[in-house]
Amino acid sequence: MISLPKNYVRLSAMMFLQFGIYGLWLPIAGKFLTADPSVGGLGFNETQMGMIVGIAASIGALCSPFIVQFADRRFSAQRVLGILMMIGGILKMSVYPQSTFLAWLLLSVSFTLMFMPAAAICNALAMRHLDDPGRQFPGVRLWTAVGWVLMGWSFSFLVLKTNVTGSWLPPFFKGDDVPMVMGEMKKSVMWSGIMAFGYGVWAFFFLPDTPPIESKSQRPAVADAFALLKIPSIAVLLAVTLIISPMNTIYFMQCAKFLGEAGLDSAYLLPAMAIGQICEIVMYLVLGRLLPKIGFKQVLAIGIGAYVFRFFLFGTIGIPMWVIIFGLGIHGLCYAFFTSTCFIYMNKIAAKDVANTAQSVFNFIWYGIGPLLAVGLNSLLAYFFASGKKFAHAEFQSFWYSLGAISLVGMIVFLLKFREEKEAVS
Repeated sequence: MISLPKNYVRLSAMMFLQFGIYGLWLPIAGKFLTADPSVGGLGFNETQMGMIVGIAASIGALCSPFIVQFADRRFSAQRVLGILMMIGGILKMSVYPQSTFLAWLLLSVSFTLMFMPAAAICNALAMRHLDDPGRQFPGVRLWTAVGWVLMGWSFSFLVLKTNVTGSWLPPFFKGDDVPMVMGEMKKSVMWSGIMAFGYGVWAFFFLPDTPPIESKSQRPAVADAFALLKIPSIAVLLAVTLIISPMNTIYFMQCAKFLGEAGLDSAYLLPAMAIGQICEIVMYLVLGRLLPKIGFKQVLAIGIGAYVFRFFLFGTIGIPMWVIIFGLGIHGLCYAFFTSTCFIYMNKIAAKDVANTAQSVFNFIWYGIGPLLAVGLNSLLAYFFASGKKFAHAEFQSFWYSLGAISLVGMIVFLLKFREEKEAVS
């Protein structure tokens, strides 16, 4: 039986709020950013929307290690986290009244420069206060998925819908859109900013004290964190992450379009996609029990293998819709068993005086370089396999098979080259 750590409630609330703030607005951002101003939207084109939603996050992740290092060597981690999110909240609130693309882009980049370092600090801060991170961290981390799902559903229920009735499909309610619903959607940005500021205040004063650990190194923490690449297992893990991250991003870029082409009614797209997050919560519970029993290599291999299986499954044109929906649930296995296990492994191997920055090094690849590569790879695959401006249903077969083949290369590299380190490398 997994025992709950002393600070479980506070650490879980931290994860819930940190990622719930993003889940409040991001899933619907594409709609209100591109909707016509006459119906309350902002009227941006697809490229502009992609820059605000995707490129801004990548820039934040790429800069993250240089900001996070202050939580390792200079200041208490919870103080840095709190300040970052208070500033981020002000920036997010400042975005809401803007109407020009340039203002949205600059303020969105500024927000991610606060959010991405804070997200890295969350992982290291939590594991610093856990007696057995391998067992206990998944039980804390699962609240990221809970926050992401519940924040988005609650906003939709309370603000975007009227005449609400129950439903057996996620989010387990349905109703009519309120008048000028796109304008109401845009309010998610304002509420996200308000919540981020309040969360920052709470984190600053009420999260467990996590002071910097004394270091004998004369180099900046970011230099010591990137020096982890000299460790063979870390180098292999991050190389494989560089392969898998673009696959993960492209999945989200194309999945809703694929479901529509496969015949799923547009009303069920978001509920269907939410199945992945629901399964992710379940997989975190499994991960906490499985990781100590079978070890990092086996768990990571299962996670990578899940990516491979899902892409080849989606490429099998003509399968029943229920099989495709099953494939959506595999997202929980992919994300929990690969991404979150990487977080735990980075924390295990990194010296304690660079624990926060080591998390941001992984994010540097996963949220920074990977999504940028995904944009180019998605365009390349569309050039080869799509006959029109978008993929027809049959054309998705070669698309998904290509992603499966690339993921399979990543799995082969991992199985051949990864050798788990047994202890931290100082």
